Amino acid sequence: MADPFSIVAGTAGILDICWRVGAYLGKVKAAAGKIERDLAALSYEVTALITVNESIRALWNANSEKSLDAQIEELWEDINLALHGCREVMGRLVLLVEEVIGKDGAAVQGKRDGIKKVLRKQSKDDEIREIRLQITSHQNSLQLTLSALNLFWGIFWINASSPQSVQHTYSTIAQVGGVEPNERAAKDWLANLDHPWLLLIDNADDLSTPLEELFPEGDRGVILVTTRNPVNRMYGTVGEGSYHFERLAEVEANDLLLRAACEPTPWSNTALEYAGNITTRLGFLALAILQAGKAIAKRICTLGNYLEVYDRSWQKIRRLRTRSPERAGKELTVSMNVYSSYEIIFRGLEATDSVTTQDAVQLIKMFSFFSWEDIRIDILTTSVEHPRRQIEYDEAEAIKPAVKAQTKAQTWTQKLKGWTTSAITALLADPTDPILPMVLRDDSEGFDEDRLMDALDQLNQLSLIYYQEATDSYSMHPLIHTWVRERPQMSTSEQALWCQAAASTLSRSILLPPLDETASAVSLRRQLLPHVSHVLKYQANIESILSENQKHRKFRWSVIKHNFGRLQAIEAAKFSLIYLHNGYFSEAEALQVKTRDFVCARLSMEHVAARRITLFLAVTYSLQMRNNKAAELQEEVYQACKVHLGPNHPETLKVMNTLGASRRFQGRFKEARELLEEAIEAMSTTLGPENEETLLAMDNLGRLMWMYLQYPEARELHTKAVDGMTRVLGPVHEKTLIAEENLAMACLSFEGDVLIHGKTAHDMVAKVLEERKQRLGKEHPWTLYAICNLARVKSGLGDHKEAERLMRAALPIAQRNLGENHFGTLAGTTHLAQVLVRQGRLDEAEDMFTDVIQRQRYASSARKDGEHPDRIAAMWYLSQAYQKHGKIGDAIRVCDELLHAVSTIGGQGLGLLHPFARQLQERSKELKSLVTTSEDVSSDMVLAAA
Repeated sequence: MADPFSIVAGTAGILDICWRVGAYLGKVKAAAGKIERDLAALSYEVTALITVNESIRALWNANSEKSLDAQIEELWEDINLALHGCREVMGRLVLLVEEVIGKDGAAVQGKRDGIKKVLRKQSKDDEIREIRLQITSHQNSLQLTLSALNLFWGIFWINASSPQSVQHTYSTIAQVGGVEPNERAAKDWLANLDHPWLLLIDNADDLSTPLEELFPEGDRGVILVTTRNPVNRMYGTVGEGSYHFERLAEVEANDLLLRAACEPTPWSNTALEYAGNITTRLGFLALAILQAGKAIAKRICTLGNYLEVYDRSWQKIRRLRTRSPERAGKELTVSMNVYSSYEIIFRGLEATDSVTTQDAVQLIKMFSFFSWEDIRIDILTTSVEHPRRQIEYDEAEAIKPAVKAQTKAQTWTQKLKGWTTSAITALLADPTDPILPMVLRDDSEGFDEDRLMDALDQLNQLSLIYYQEATDSYSMHPLIHTWVRERPQMSTSEQALWCQAAASTLSRSILLPPLDETASAVSLRRQLLPHVSHVLKYQANIESILSENQKHRKFRWSVIKHNFGRLQAIEAAKFSLIYLHNGYFSEAEALQVKTRDFVCARLSMEHVAARRITLFLAVTYSLQMRNNKAAELQEEVYQACKVHLGPNHPETLKVMNTLGASRRFQGRFKEARELLEEAIEAMSTTLGPENEETLLAMDNLGRLMWMYLQYPEARELHTKAVDGMTRVLGPVHEKTLIAEENLAMACLSFEGDVLIHGKTAHDMVAKVLEERKQRLGKEHPWTLYAICNLARVKSGLGDHKEAERLMRAALPIAQRNLGENHFGTLAGTTHLAQVLVRQGRLDEAEDMFTDVIQRQRYASSARKDGEHPDRIAAMWYLSQAYQKHGKIGDAIRVCDELLHAVSTIGGQGLGLLHPFARQLQERSKELKSLVTTSEDVSSDMVLAAA
């Protein structure tokens, strides 16, 4: 029985503290109106706690002399534990309230003391909020247990995890009732009782036993069922019928861990931080948190190193499985109690010889290498459908009328190269089928989607996964996700198998351009990113484990490396596409470099695969603003296309357009203009003026016109591009949005003033921003670019404060995701500084400009004989800021440096022919005349004084 002294002392101590806190709160509440609402809520919760404690004391006094059965005694033990925790929380509240009150007492001693109290209370808001949650939790727990003591004559428990355990626990109940020790007798005894009883049916997950067969008859009892099977919700008859326990709240989870770990109070911020990391990793699962707390309490580990020990324990168990099964069994007994119920379910699935259960086993193993949440059904279905579409597209392209590739007959050397390339391509073809779960194989019988849904439903009924209707996806609890992948029965070779199955499934769901531009494919890219990242991480881990295992073998054979063949090259290229479209450029680059090295080591630029992966990598370099490397690769492909396909082949013209865009970024405007104009003329003839590639080239030429300050011509080109793309691609296609954004920005001058159609420009960029937020996410580079452009338009319209707010919100994200030297980050900083200039905050702006114009920041795109245009623009803005600030000497210095820089722009000394050079020369004369005028005025003043 619970210790009587503990019960009485616990309630008395809590009541004393509660009354004292209640008095404090009443005085402070009356004295300081500004904090009345929060303290009133806290006061109400303290009052509720007083009521519960008084009820507990009264009930104890009435029953303390009686002999209690085991279940009732256990409830009193629970109350005893809860009282200790409650008293601890109230003790923390006393200290907190005393700190808020201060040395001068609860009554406010004048306005100054009242303000101090309010400020002290505000500084403790988070702690007060946490204590409120804990008080409510303790009060609910005590109230629930108290209700059980008052309502039920008897409380009984059934272990429903298997038919054998049901029979055993019902036999125990039968013994309490003095009837035959079997299930039927126990049910009859319960059905005929005159007193109310509570029956807890625990772990009702066995699919072979219908739940209703476990219920006694009669109307005197209340049955509470815990189950992972969502189908069992149909048996609920009270309220909504069921309650889904997903996870503990963060505060409750941390509190549970620290108590289970016997951490002394008050808990430090460091302890709370460690606890937060642990409970998050354990998915806020109560049983797992208790196991962790016990390990810490037993000094097996500490709060600080628990996660490190947790990871090592998996590795240790897996190693022991192969070296010492007996020791591994002991480790499992200690370390895997939390997984025992799942292990029983999983073994039951494996032992069932049906198509549905075997499909379920294969899927759950594969899912353990995905991310644990948002496993969308369309990822699985498109992994079958998309390969079909790709084959249909390739076959349709193969029978299209061929474009004449050569202007003259091939030489024998060229023919020999072509035959050799064809032979190598055939040899590189991977004859093996991809590794996939049986249910996702598109074999001679075809894909059976009903079979897939049956397997998913089986896993859902066992709560190994759970369905999320809002996103039409499935998720796993993080602990189940880890357990399926790391359970000792899963060998490293089997891990490699199912990791490859996950990689194959994801890869097959990804379409290659141009098929990947549908709305559904764009949406799927964002959902695939976490799954692709997890698969690649696990692949690297498995390779490392295989290599490490080799070191411990008695006979060391050469380690079999992960074979990077045609299949892996295709997977790497597709995964890089996911990284690229989600703004993870470095990750995309690493995969593309690996793929290009593989392809180009076997095929020359004469082969389309070598050209495509090279251009793909060039796109990634361009998005990283490493335009020199991008242009180098594009030039290589361009020359190969001219030789092998001819100058007017569609692929040659497409490469010409992309190379022209890169030349613009390099500041080589003359070359860029020649390439783009030639490409547009040839495309208009061979492909037509409404072709997507022709329109893209027009849009790129419009961007180039900005560099020549020819804004009317730029707007005309962008308008044609927007109208054409809207008809060909649709109004919300990403390429249409880019052209529309370019048209809007062509309405601004070089200095950022609105030239024309200000409201139209604002509405266009606002529309582009909203579309990108929905389709790409709030932190995608293209979304940040739209935010910056919207801020520029707002500033041009005079709304400088809102422009500054937008830019300051976006810049830290750009610095974090893209890097401080990415041209997008530098351009955003430049435009923010311009907004500050317009607000008269010249010192801040000058500091920003000075930082931005450091030459080394632009090294990845500028030629050795020429400055980058973005640096020149920032220097121009800096000279204007100096002039407004009255720093004429500094303005002249920057202007002279600019004149020298402009002379190199475009290469070959063509910069002085640029219209901006004439504008700069006039500015230099104007600044120098200001100095002369100032000196003349000073001389006159000296003469007058004399």
